[in-house]
Formats: sequence, structure tokens, C-alpha cells
Amino acid sequence: MKVVLIQPPVQDFYDTDIRLQPIGLCYLKAAIIKEMPEVEVIIKDYHSGYGRRTISIPKALSYLSEYYPSADKSPFSAFHQYYHFGQSFDKIEAEIDDMAPDVVGISSLFTPYHREALEIAQGVKRRLDVPVIMGGPHVSEVPEFVLSNPYVDYVIRGEGEKPVVGFIRFLLGKMKLEDVPNLGYKKDGRLCFNPIEENYPINELPAPDLSDLPIERYKIAGNPLAFMVTSRGCPHKCSFCSVHNTFGYDYRRRSIDNVVREIGQRYREGHRVIDFEDDNLTFYKNEFKELCGRLIGMFPDKEMEFVAMNGISYMSLDDEMLELMSQAGFTHLNLALVSSDKSVHDITRRPHSIDAYVKVVSKASQLGFKIVSYQILGLPYESLSGMIQTLAFNSRLPVLLGASPFYLSPNAPIARGLHLTDEDYVKARLTAMAEGEADGNGC
Repeated sequence: MKVVLIQPPVQDFYDTDIRLQPIGLCYLKAAIIKEMPEVEVIIKDYHSGYGRRTISIPKALSYLSEYYPSADKSPFSAFHQYYHFGQSFDKIEAEIDDMAPDVVGISSLFTPYHREALEIAQGVKRRLDVPVIMGGPHVSEVPEFVLSNPYVDYVIRGEGEKPVVGFIRFLLGKMKLEDVPNLGYKKDGRLCFNPIEENYPINELPAPDLSDLPIERYKIAGNPLAFMVTSRGCPHKCSFCSVHNTFGYDYRRRSIDNVVREIGQRYREGHRVIDFEDDNLTFYKNEFKELCGRLIGMFPDKEMEFVAMNGISYMSLDDEMLELMSQAGFTHLNLALVSSDKSVHDITRRPHSIDAYVKVVSKASQLGFKIVSYQILGLPYESLSGMIQTLAFNSRLPVLLGASPFYLSPNAPIARGLHLTDEDYVKARLTAMAEGEADGNGC
């Protein structure tokens, strides 16, 4: 059996080209091969390495034309052209046809780009009579919406390793459809969803298989980059976050030995930067300090650089940890302030302390960290003066301001009860501002 797993291209006014590695698909491949080594698994990343081309702005975003009228090259420029980042749909369709897979899996990570994932599903069905299965955070947020698409046969909710192994066993006649955990499917015109079960224990998951990803495609400052996660889930319950739709509320950490083994493997493969993509990397402070100590011993001359572009909670940092991080080879610190207004944090249920934040920024600056502080603009119940207050507060600190407009992520606690349409999903991005009372935008 041949399984092809796909990361789709994206369409937007801009692209974050250093955060493209499809680590989730690499975990799926490793799990399938561990359980069924006879199955051939191919990962195709159609996002990274194919450049961009200008395309027409979609109807759902046409209202932005008056705001992005010309190619402004000033320091305060917004956006202008709308682009397709990645391989063209026609070539993707032809290449998948040539590979002749027995099943195609498509990742739908981000809600605003769900149409690109569905476009690939349609292309597969034009050429091949094979099952199409889709997973990822967007699917976990709105599984009925995705499974209702005529080109999608199956969906996986939540974590995917155990379900995808079960699904392949079903296709091979070794497991009943109804016994595959987390699986959604169509039966007699109805949408059916099997119960969500626990995934494999986190320390039993094999290291992600990056063998299909050319190392030269994923770089930061010219150095080969590998994504890594040391945990799944988050112990916090911020109302604007939808991470629990995918990982549940059980926060799990890999053992330090397990993490260190993978870092050593990545170094031997030629990677020189590790980006930790955890949702809460430093929550268990003592464990993370121990990890830093191990890394100092492994790379005494900082042969490996470490970053955490998904952000770190300043509430879990202290002077000792920052010093260990610096010695271990961490160079950048991405902090999520969100807002300096305590009432906003109380409403969104986000842990918060301005004094702790200022202390962390001061110490990190002394150690030479490059600091980015992220603020969410337009959170519910936040006033314009409150947003300006946060911007002014950060402008007095040695940080690069990272201002992100708020958008409603489907099925996040703060969005429950609201009816979001397909166009609302498309507008849920940094480069757009959704219209209407029920809509918000981008974090």
C-alpha cells in the first residue's frame, strides 16, 4: 500500500517562510512505519520551496482592495499583491496522479487556508478513485464542515498517529471501520464520528520522519532548521485559543532523555537550529532547566541554536532559567504579552503579571536575547485606549513589537455559540479584518 501525505500551498498577501516544516505529517509517517513497515509513506510538502505567484484576490477578501491599493515601499507599508505560495494546483494534481497512491491524506492546519486543502482533495478525486482523508487543527475545530465536502471521504479529529494507523489497518481489512478511534466518515448519507480516544503514550511515539523533506528547504539565517515538540497541549485555558480542540486538556511532556535523543539525531542529520513549537514549552520549570543543562553539556560551543517561535509564557520564566537558556544556545525570546490591561486577561482567563513580564524582559535584554513581544489587538471588551496603552507600554521596553489583530478561531471557547460561515473562516487571518459584529481577526 502507498500512502501520500500532503501539506498544501497557501494563498495570502504574505507568507511566513521559516515556519513551514510539516512536523505533524512527519509524526504520522513515523507512526505508520513503526506499526506497519511494509506500507510505503510519502510526504509531499507543496508549500515550501516553490516560490510564489500573483493571483486574484478572492471574493471574500475583495473589500481589502481599497486598503491595499498600491505597492507602498515605505517602512509603514501594508500589503499589496495577493499570492499563491507553493506548487500550483494543476501540477500537484498531476504529480499525485503519477504517484498512484492507494490513499491520500491532506493536512488542514490553519482555518483561513482550508480552501487550499479542499482544492487538493478535489484535484485528487478528478484523477483517482482513492480515499481522501483530512486532519489537522481546522478539522478538529469544525469536523462536520470538512466532512460535508463531497471530495473528503474521511476526517481525523484530535491527534492523528493512532487513528491513522487504525485507518490503514481498516483499508487493509485488518480492523473494523467503527473501531478506528477519532475517525469521521460517511454512511448512508449521514456523517458518522467514532469516539475520540487517547493517543499512543507520548514517549512511545517515534521521532518524526523528516526523510522526505530536503534539508536545504528549511533554514533560518542560512542554517538548516528542524521543528520539534517536547509536549502536547497546554495547561492554560485561554478563551481565545483552540489548541484543546486538537490535543484535549491533558498536558503531556516527553521525557528529557527522549527529547535529547531526538536533538542528537537532528544534529547528526545536519540540522543546526531547533525550533521548539510547543504550546507551553517552559511550564514545568525544573524539567526545562534540566533540559537546558543537558544541552549545555551536548553543545558546549553552542554548535546548535535553539528558538521557540511559537512563543514562551513569561509567567514560567525566571533569572536562572533565562541564564541557562542563554548558555544552552537560545538566541531569541518570543513572548506573548497579549495585553497590559489586567481586565482583558481576566476576561480571557490568561495568566498575567506585568511585574513578572517587565522583570523577564529586563533580564533577557541584559543577556543579549532578541525579544519579540506579541500583543493581540481587538480582543473582545478591550477598548482602543487599552490597545494604545499596551503599545505605549511596550514601546518603552527593549522589545520588538509584534502586533496581531484578533480573529475568532472556530470552536475556541470565546467563539462558541456564534455562527461562523466559510467566508468568516477565510477572513480569519492577519492580513484581513472580518466585517460584522460576530467576526474578529487575527492572532
